[in-house]
Amino acid sequence: MKSNENENQISCLVDSGIVYSKRDMIRVLRDLDRVEYIDFIDSTTVAQGEGYIVEVYINGYDSTIVFNNRLHINVNGFDFLKIKTNPERLVELISGHRIIQLKPLTNILTTNKAAIEEEIDEQRIALASQLACDNEVDLNYYE
Repeated sequence: MKSNENENQISCLVDSGIVYSKRDMIRVLRDLDRVEYIDFIDSTTVAQGEGYIVEVYINGYDSTIVFNNRLHINVNGFDFLKIKTNPERLVELISGHRIIQLKPLTNILTTNKAAIEEEIDEQRIALASQLACDNEVDLNYYE
């Protein structure tokens, strides 16, 4: 195989792996919904609880805030994200000596189907809108 074929491959993660792309980190985190979290600094637990992921964003000025059972996560504050499924499903946000471990408490397969379909439709519209900016794609392609 040519060496440039290896260079152009996009990673594929199934149930475990490390995510460095901020955009991919956002995609993983936005699907979590309700989580149990543990905040570790140097392997010592400094906080833990349950909450809902309310926002996931990327910018250079907003903090990640975990308060009042709500998580507002700025992926810019983390070096990478680790996905684990053995022995249980976990997502770890890692930044230096800090790890915020998130354990999903909801399952997309057993939650409200109508809400899931609505979210998928919203994502399709957002994707079509992004493509429209680049390629002048018809926003009503899904109808």
